[in-house]
Amino acid sequence: MFIKSKNYGNCVQKVKIEIGTNVGLESADEAYIVLKELPTIEMLKLKEASEKSENEILTLFKELIPLILIEHNFYEDEKAQKKMSNKDVTSIIFDSLDLTVKVVDEYTKASFFTRAEKIA
Repeated sequence: MFIKSKNYGNCVQKVKIEIGTNVGLESADEAYIVLKELPTIEMLKLKEASEKSENEILTLFKELIPLILIEHNFYEDEKAQKKMSNKDVTSIIFDSLDLTVKVVDEYTKASFFTRAEKIA
């Protein structure tokens, strides 16, 4: 079976997290990130980390977010000419406990995690 790469993205679930107020803007929808579903191996790593400690989970998420961050509206300058790197956006997320908790919480409540719990 041939799967076009442009259609492949339709089977990978994504979650948009609005974080404007967490980064000092007036409205939550002024800043956002979009994270895609974890690949299988990383999902298993997350399951293992969740059985150990919260520190393990956050450490793993700090490594994974640059890899699963597929869209954002963070720019390096006010003219919005150059987007920030995924690594820099991840650093912003992990600089604030409230923002870290919001991102991790909303991501783990996404349907692809809920679906896995229902199946198990």
